[in-house]
Amino acid sequence: MTSDHTHPLTFAYRQCQDLAFHHYENFPVASLLLPKESRPHVAALYAFARTADDFADEDRYEGKRLKLIDVWGKDLKAAMKGRAAHPYLMAFAHTLKSFRIPLSLPLDLLKAYRMDLKVKRYRTWKDVLYYCRHSANPVGRMVLFISGIRDEKLHRYSDFICSGLQLVNFWQDSAIDLKRDRIYYPQAELKKTGVREKDLLALRMSAANRRLVENAVIFTEAYFRKGFPLLQQVQGRLRLELTATYLGGKSILQSIRRMDYNVLEERPSLDFRNKVSLAVKALLGWVKP
Repeated sequence: MTSDHTHPLTFAYRQCQDLAFHHYENFPVASLLLPKESRPHVAALYAFARTADDFADEDRYEGKRLKLIDVWGKDLKAAMKGRAAHPYLMAFAHTLKSFRIPLSLPLDLLKAYRMDLKVKRYRTWKDVLYYCRHSANPVGRMVLFISGIRDEKLHRYSDFICSGLQLVNFWQDSAIDLKRDRIYYPQAELKKTGVREKDLLALRMSAANRRLVENAVIFTEAYFRKGFPLLQQVQGRLRLELTATYLGGKSILQSIRRMDYNVLEERPSLDFRNKVSLAVKALLGWVKP
């Protein structure tokens, strides 16, 4: 409920920011590195996406996941027309209209969450990247719109970084996804490295599994690197945020290498010291492709 002294839209944005700052998530959304005026809008984006992602993943929504995602999309369209909506949707619709963000971008995100419910295997890298185009790229593009950047070339660079980050997250969360019977390693890669699906699902590390993960890391590093020019063509606090994000993705990949690619038995992550180090490097501009 809003208080008598709080405007409904102000309350809605406050709800989004509360979620963004208190919900666990690696992706540094609504980071303090972002310009202050951008944070409420990025938090609204986060709240929209986080809620839909929870519909797809959280156990309490079993049996009604697809319906909830569909309703979330319909309610966003209603909010865009000014009709009563959940506070997250009220704030997010205001953000979309304020920055003239195409509605197709958040709807692409919802398509990715539907894919999570229906698609458990991916045949080739092309298929995996098609998923990333819907699950990750819209987020980067919307953050750029919020930051006043509409240049399509810069949006394409963002796509490489965002898809790269999605791939990093796949390898980081390999064990979690495998327990849900989701395999994001392309089936063609399993065949090439001699990995048996049943061994992967059993979380049994082997020489073949290490080759599979190593090849995935190599592919991801090369893809990620294609987005590096974006960091050189944006300025100010947005550049700091994007640089820290880029360095975070690279650091997880380096951690996977140090673990000898054993992501089935251990989850690579960044501790507080690592995160502080990344922030310092971003501030000093210590970043390479």
